[in-house]
Amino acid sequence: MVIQIGGIGVLETIRSTNFVARMQGAPLGHSQLLSIESENIPDGISIEQQRALAENVSKQQPHILLRRVTGTAWDEKGINPLIREKDGEICCGWWSRGAQGDAERWWFPAYSPDLSSWRSAIYSRWNSILPDAFPDEAEDWARSPEWMTAREEVSFRALVEHQKETEIIYTSRKSEEQELQNQLQAVHSEIDSTTRLLLTAQGKPLASSVISALMKFGFTVIDSDDDKENGAYLLEDLKVIYGEWVSLVEVRGYAKGAKTSDFQRIERAVRHYEREHSRVPNGRWYVVNHNIKAPPSSRPTVLAGATDDIEVFAEEHGLVVDTRDLFKLLKRVEDGSLSPDSVRAHLMGSTGVLNPSAVLEAHDSETVR
Repeated sequence: MVIQIGGIGVLETIRSTNFVARMQGAPLGHSQLLSIESENIPDGISIEQQRALAENVSKQQPHILLRRVTGTAWDEKGINPLIREKDGEICCGWWSRGAQGDAERWWFPAYSPDLSSWRSAIYSRWNSILPDAFPDEAEDWARSPEWMTAREEVSFRALVEHQKETEIIYTSRKSEEQELQNQLQAVHSEIDSTTRLLLTAQGKPLASSVISALMKFGFTVIDSDDDKENGAYLLEDLKVIYGEWVSLVEVRGYAKGAKTSDFQRIERAVRHYEREHSRVPNGRWYVVNHNIKAPPSSRPTVLAGATDDIEVFAEEHGLVVDTRDLFKLLKRVEDGSLSPDSVRAHLMGSTGVLNPSAVLEAHDSETVR
């Protein structure tokens, strides 16, 4: 009789004519949704102790999987599982060994909790196989169902039913938790490829995410790249329109800081627009995702130290928009705490560096009134 705690590799070898089968353990398991095979649990182990063992396995990443290996193939034949993964892989269990099959080997992961209780329960089981080697000196006959009174049996059965119901509820909740985790991961993936590009992207993906955000504020947005002609490299990236109001927009993404030299690109686009339309645009925006290798909360203020250049830019109805602020405003619009109209009006009326807190304060003040 063997109880093994931890370890990997060959756990058992069974030899016969031209045949070798091995019970092996390999660190391949990653599932966190596990099931308890209660029919293989020895008497005396409570549901709480069973669950503690399962949770311990779940936390070990990767955890050991038990398999019966024959040549280059493997299966689960002969293994009695205590804990399984959701797809059936065995994480903890026992099997018969020896020619007569009357000896057992139990395998537990390293650092399994409450092993003394498991050992006592297994020893009690082995008492029925080898009573001389494993005498059950601690048996309390007064607690066995055979010698319980009717009142005791009622309480005992109520406890057993409660434990079964608890396990059903626990299993159901764990399944629901896994489903919610899957849903969250799907949402994460969708946002990473759309809205979060405001904080991570450069080039065309960044421009596309800016277009999407501005359109949700009620603007009409034209991607100037769609109509490029010869020499049009001097043009703006976007035209943002609301009624007769027009702003030319330059969208940039930088691994490091934003650049005031981009103001010159916008100025060239403004001159081109003035020649073509005989009027200057109502606004000129510099939308920039800067220091993108750093977490957004750790990034410095956009164009910090370039106060004079920003003031000159503002005098010509220029607005610098940090995409972090665009993200925050979009979030408030999507959760309904800000209206698209208020954000749009704030963008159209702002110069210098966009101050999102101003629109939030104005909205909160209006709400109080």
